[in-house]
Amino acid sequence: METFLLFILVAAISFIFKRKSGTNQQEEREHRMPPPVARPIQTYFEQEEEPVKPMQQVFPELTKARNLKEVADILITKTQPTVNDKQEELKKKLEELKVEEEKHRMRAKTIKQVDQHNKHEQVPEFQFQANDILKGIVMSEVLGPPRSLKPYEKIKRL
Repeated sequence: METFLLFILVAAISFIFKRKSGTNQQEEREHRMPPPVARPIQTYFEQEEEPVKPMQQVFPELTKARNLKEVADILITKTQPTVNDKQEELKKKLEELKVEEEKHRMRAKTIKQVDQHNKHEQVPEFQFQANDILKGIVMSEVLGPPRSLKPYEKIKRL
């Protein structure tokens, strides 16, 4: 009976210590893990839009203008070189594309010539008759390996 009481006492003490250590471990786990962040899952790439700057920040000379005509003249003089540069760049690209297209046309022309040349070559024509296939099967049996070298498969009985 004393051993039974001793066993119950040890079980109760270990239960109490496990409970305290369990709460400590849980607190440590919670302390180590960062808190969950509630943000939506990003399913597509979002580009950040650049904030639109006021015209005065982009073109500080506009603050000196007194009327709309002066503003228009300033904007035209500032943007004209960039428009001309873009136009020249596009013309260069167009010329490069024309040259590349001409190269492709020349290649296609040579390929067509080669194809036409190949068509004119004589290709041997095979004409089969009905019993030619039968003759081929008989000859394969005659010229093939003997039956003794091709043993039957053994049937496994269970």
